[in-house]
Amino acid sequence: MAGKLDTTTPGSATPKGKFPSSIPYIIGNEAAERFNYYGLRAILTTFLVAQFYNQSGSTDPNVVQAAEATANAKTHDFVAMTYLLPMFGGMVADWFWGKYKTILYLSLVYATGSILLALSVDSEVMFTSALMLIALGAGGIKPCVSANVGDQFDESNKELLPKAFDAFYASINFGSLLSILLIPYLKAKFGPMVAFGVPAIAMLIAVFFFWAGRHKYRRVPPPKSDPNKVVILATAFGSLLASYLYFDKVQHAGIGPVLGAWLVLVLVLALVFKKQWFAKPGNFVGINLYALTNGGFAAAAREYGDEAVEGIRSVWRVLSVFAFIPVFWALWDQSQSEWVVQATKMDLDFLGIHWQAEQISFVNAAFILAFIPLFSFVLYPALNKAGIKVTPLRKIGAGFVLTALSFVIIAIIQGWIDAGERPNISWQILAFVVLTAGEVLISITGLEYAYTQSPPSMKSTIMACWLISVTMGNVLVSVIQNNIKNAGFFAQFHGADFFWLFTGICAVTAVAFILISPRIKEKSYVG
Repeated sequence: MAGKLDTTTPGSATPKGKFPSSIPYIIGNEAAERFNYYGLRAILTTFLVAQFYNQSGSTDPNVVQAAEATANAKTHDFVAMTYLLPMFGGMVADWFWGKYKTILYLSLVYATGSILLALSVDSEVMFTSALMLIALGAGGIKPCVSANVGDQFDESNKELLPKAFDAFYASINFGSLLSILLIPYLKAKFGPMVAFGVPAIAMLIAVFFFWAGRHKYRRVPPPKSDPNKVVILATAFGSLLASYLYFDKVQHAGIGPVLGAWLVLVLVLALVFKKQWFAKPGNFVGINLYALTNGGFAAAAREYGDEAVEGIRSVWRVLSVFAFIPVFWALWDQSQSEWVVQATKMDLDFLGIHWQAEQISFVNAAFILAFIPLFSFVLYPALNKAGIKVTPLRKIGAGFVLTALSFVIIAIIQGWIDAGERPNISWQILAFVVLTAGEVLISITGLEYAYTQSPPSMKSTIMACWLISVTMGNVLVSVIQNNIKNAGFFAQFHGADFFWLFTGICAVTAVAFILISPRIKEKSYVG
């Protein structure tokens, strides 16, 4: 029966009040996997520039601009795909394999891609193919891992769940912090093969940790296979693969046209297979289609009931907030790519240490750990006490302002670099302080808002939409960078002007959000 626990699995029954014995295996897996992901990403952009797009080390401004734009675009393409593919991973886990098999099998794909990455540092084609395997594996397991933590608890020990998630998120920060400090050092000391090889070893360790706990996990099996769901998954994934191969491999146009073509193909296939895709009339798509073709939500409420339609309305309210979020990710993810390239042109001596340019982003994880308790236990209570009501939408609006301000600092730094100066890396660390404050206000608050404002039947879908907002933000940057590489309209925004462009985009978004958000109705579905 769907949703019934597999009680034949060893470890499925946990003594009352006891911490599940499976949790250490999940934590170990997550720490090693995050070490892999953040380690390879820390050095990805600078490696692409030096190895494939400016091998001669040319100082010609046009060559440098094209090389950096190409490398940055490729990095954002990789991140975009990584955050799009959780949708497919979630479908596979919920409809076919279950979480355990999905995590195990796609982790093997992930590990294979990581090994190939280390062995392909001299071949751009093989290197890019390895990145796609990593995106498939990392994206596929992303919606399953944290949900698997929750599956390990039941009524007897549910009060221990927050502690498990604390340990889970601590493992994420520990893995990322360590890798961002270590992997750039290995790249400088031993070369890219070793630098990419160590994260690959970490991924193999991650797979081993997860497999070692196979007799400990409580598993929620998926329902019986449904041919309709096979059609949905196969057509959606097949159209994505076909558009990727054409636009990214044949036309070399980047990930933007890929997603555009994929959306068109999915809509066409939805019409062709409409009986299969919309077989369940009471779902989100079905109710919206009914409202669209029968006079609005009032008619849909008479057909499906007020509660179901109000749930659909709440989803649209959440999505109206999410419509702004891609701009935040467009700026934030540049801290892992464009900011790294900028750091290579700065004085990297700070606190008596000569840092690698790729190491500087470790301060983001450090500041996150410091800011979360500072904001939650000091800043927010102080503002409320002063009569300034702190709401999720106000926090998000303030986060956009701070994110724009962080790019003001980065644009000023780039102006100094354009003028031939070599500013100290401490200036970029200041920008990270401001950006991280914006991240706490937007990213963490956004997750809270998504959970509290969406009805129980739609919480998973809304979380998938949150991840897709990361994809869309990276697509925006990729499209602009590809346009710069091809000497298009945005090529005029070079040097400091590039960062001023995104400062302006974020500032306009902040103003629009601050004006619109008070009109967004809120309804909590907690409890």
